[in-house]
Amino acid sequence: MAKTTGIGLIGCGTIGAALAMAVARGEAGPANVTGLYDLEQGRANDLAARLNGAAVHATVDLLLRDEQVQTVVEAASQAAAVAHARAVLAAGRSLLLMSSGALIDSALFGELAGLARKHGVSLAVPSGAVGGLDAIRAVRSELREVRLTSTKPPAALRGAPGYAAWESKEIRHATVVYEGAARDAVRLFPANVNVAAAVSLAGLGPDRTMTRVVADPAAPGNVHEVSASGDFGQFTLRFVNRPSPENPRTSRLAILSAVEALRGLCDDGPRIGS
Repeated sequence: MAKTTGIGLIGCGTIGAALAMAVARGEAGPANVTGLYDLEQGRANDLAARLNGAAVHATVDLLLRDEQVQTVVEAASQAAAVAHARAVLAAGRSLLLMSSGALIDSALFGELAGLARKHGVSLAVPSGAVGGLDAIRAVRSELREVRLTSTKPPAALRGAPGYAAWESKEIRHATVVYEGAARDAVRLFPANVNVAAAVSLAGLGPDRTMTRVVADPAAPGNVHEVSASGDFGQFTLRFVNRPSPENPRTSRLAILSAVEALRGLCDDGPRIGS
């Protein structure tokens, strides 16, 4: 019988709670959520009541002292990832980092990768609301151009720094609200386009991955289109995602990809294309 992995969760909001319940249903393989932390402790308490035996910790340091926790999932924010990722890896815990936008900082990415190697643990980033990152990685040496267009209903963009100029305007048709490098897209839309970070990390990097953010009231969901070209040829990938019922900023696929990434950390079974 496979050993059960104890999961510690940083962030008990929409994504964290959905991921925790998927683990409880056995969808991530032999794993069990054993420790919870959230800045708003009430959210952690509420989630603990839905789980069987998960302890609520007042700080991340206390979470990392919990001997039952072998793998930590960050499902809070880019700020939380920056604040806690080093400590998680230095404590000898594997880390599934949901807020991939934090890794736009190449110095931080390099530091975290070094800590993971030093302590013999894993640093994993799920593909999020897109797929095909394996193809981008495979052709990285022959890539010349990568473009990402993210289209969302205006409601899903509200509150983002990059959407401030549009908050008071009524958007009636598809409107480009940002166009430029992935690095700035992630900074201006931190809760919306983590996919820009994932795509750039897989390919040409944050300064050469061109990103467009479109607000469209007629959007069929959260739509991401990735196009890549180079010496290998070209391909285009398009994902029309249903938003999470609890949070329109988050695609259902982002949660499902996190479950699969966690299964990869916890289960020795077969994995195709990764």
